[in-house]
Amino acid sequence: RALSDQEIADLVFMREEEKLAHDVYVELYEHYDGGTELIVFANIAASEQRHMDAMLKLLNKYRIEDPAEDALPGVFENPVLAELYESLVSDSTDNGDVLGEPASGGKVGVEEALYVGAWIEERDMLDILHAIEHTGRADIVGVYTDLLCGSRSHLRAFVKRIGEDNYEPQILDVDGLEYWLGDESDEICM
Repeated sequence: RALSDQEIADLVFMREEEKLAHDVYVELYEHYDGGTELIVFANIAASEQRHMDAMLKLLNKYRIEDPAEDALPGVFENPVLAELYESLVSDSTDNGDVLGEPASGGKVGVEEALYVGAWIEERDMLDILHAIEHTGRADIVGVYTDLLCGSRSHLRAFVKRIGEDNYEPQILDVDGLEYWLGDESDEICM
């Protein structure tokens, strides 16, 4: 059977959402001069590139036009993601609310940058779970599950640097955050 319109829309969105994460992390790492304190951004940006590549393989398999083909860093077809990118990499402490992101952009300070990273991973997890609900295709679910596990790992890395005792979930509910930061989620990701 052919992919549904929802499945196609989710694949296209997830390709650009992974690009958003990659581009934000690269921009923030470079902004802070690649310091060892924020090497987490460089490491996770490399992982996000692999996520983008995995999504591209699915787009190519199903002959779906790639919204990120030849796109420059920070450039997105999806206008919401384009606006969100600008908000996440800003040096403002009073950003607008595109998708419930932090009010402070990642260039305000190191802690704000880490919160931006954690927010991106929480958002990714919610969007991936939403996309999984709309498909029964094993290949797509497999890639989404890999992305979900990557986001879990990335969220853990950001929360570790912020301080687990200090971190409050930004989008996930408390139980959801505890699940993904705890050992229970190992079943899905091992």
